[in-house]
Amino acid sequence: MDISFTSFGLVVLDETRFPNRKPLTNVLGGSGAYATLGARLFLPSPLSRSLAWPIHVGNDFPDAIAEHLQTWDTNLALDKEPERPSTRGLLEYQDTTFGPKNFKYTTPVLAVQESKLQGSALLTSKVYHYLATPQDMKTHVLNILAIREKEGILDRPLIIWEPAPLSCKPENLEACLETAALVDMFSPNHLELAAFFGQSPASDTSEIERLGEKLLASGVGPEGKGTVVIRAGENGCFVRSRTTSQWLPPFYKADIGEEQPAKVVDPTGAGNAFLGGYAIGYLQRKGDILEAACYGSVAASFALEQVGMPEKSNEGGEELWNGESVVRRLREYRARQEL
Repeated sequence: MDISFTSFGLVVLDETRFPNRKPLTNVLGGSGAYATLGARLFLPSPLSRSLAWPIHVGNDFPDAIAEHLQTWDTNLALDKEPERPSTRGLLEYQDTTFGPKNFKYTTPVLAVQESKLQGSALLTSKVYHYLATPQDMKTHVLNILAIREKEGILDRPLIIWEPAPLSCKPENLEACLETAALVDMFSPNHLELAAFFGQSPASDTSEIERLGEKLLASGVGPEGKGTVVIRAGENGCFVRSRTTSQWLPPFYKADIGEEQPAKVVDPTGAGNAFLGGYAIGYLQRKGDILEAACYGSVAASFALEQVGMPEKSNEGGEELWNGESVVRRLREYRARQEL
């Protein structure tokens, strides 16, 4: 089976702390886990085996989580370090609304290296997803394309880049713009976008649009044919290319008087899931970036309904996530946008 999607994002075991509540430990997270979730939602088994999932973990990675991931029926490649701990993070919420939070890694990061892919099916993937600094991302793109060429794989994959949050600073803007020219889809969130330009987070959509235009004008993708997607939380996402400029709302919108929609439990990972969903939408809808963003918005909705990952089940031969049909939710969302 051809490989459709591969994420080089991290798989992280989080400890999640809230005020006046017992912390949660070994919560599966990380950009790689959530991006793979977003893609997996739209690839029911056996299509799920077209998802390549390289994971680099340590000697303390829980067997129960490894066994749970096997139930997703993906092309899982678990690389275990016998002498090192897994990548772990501490996620601390400042209040009980899942709003303001702080995150830090508590162990050294175990990343997946492209060099390990030589001779593997992962090299044929149609899409690659990364979360990286501008400097590292440039190296990643050049590496993956060179390794593929060496193996005789000459068609270009879709390369999706979300910037590492701590690298989003004005002093990295020039490097960011240089690297954005090498990828096919660049997707900061609205906070990261503002931080690159040295501004406080934009509260109105027009400012997000203005900064998105600046990114596009600098040239995104080979020959400037790439796409910028700004993920903007409760405002949804702004999709911008040479031929498209459109906002799409989030799947869940707050009712009047509500701080946040009742179904929204924890937004952690929703942006990563968006990108995995976007990737599969892009493939299934033959490069239509608005359709792809619809898939992304629906994928994000499943990520934020709980702490950690949604639950997969099967009913009448159809896969359900949190008891819901992904296809039905996508149909409902697309109908709202009249697409």
